[in-house]
Amino acid sequence: RLGIAPDDREVVRERLLEGILAADLLVVSGGVSVGAHDHVKDVFQEIGSLDLWRVAIQPGKPLAYGSAPRPDGGYCLLFGLPGNPVSSFVTFELFVRPVLRRLRGEAGDEGRQVVRARLAEPVHKSAGRRAFIRVRLEPDPQHAGGLLARLAGAQGSHVLSALAQADGLAIIPEAGTDAPAGTEVEVIRLDIEVA
Repeated sequence: RLGIAPDDREVVRERLLEGILAADLLVVSGGVSVGAHDHVKDVFQEIGSLDLWRVAIQPGKPLAYGSAPRPDGGYCLLFGLPGNPVSSFVTFELFVRPVLRRLRGEAGDEGRQVVRARLAEPVHKSAGRRAFIRVRLEPDPQHAGGLLARLAGAQGSHVLSALAQADGLAIIPEAGTDAPAGTEVEVIRLDIEVA
């Protein structure tokens, strides 16, 4: 743990340089957007490389990924996650967890079970972005053995209560802005981890 860094480019740089000496992978939360005090992606470029910035997902668009060389000849992977807690959680699940599993030699990519379910209510999302909606899964009364995905609460990237109540992330594809009730979707289960 490198602690909380203030919105100061030099302090962020010092903390990251300290971290790459001790770790194979660093995860930073916050400071990756486009504000005047968001220095993480620029420091990634300065100390190594910025290989990815921004992804077309909701929540979690401002994601940074890169790597930095270490004095021993190795390198450290760098992940800059959004500062909003739900965005940070979602991007960790989608991008960091699979890398950690691979580095530990574990089989599979995500370590989470994916199931199919029908939306219990309509969902609205931004066009051109894949949405990860926090849902509660329950038996589908209209389809024996099926699952129904019900919204776990408000879907803002700052709403921790919906994340705390969710047992899945319903995946709404990039195309369009609305998914009506009854739409069949894939759901990443948060309550079951696959070995």
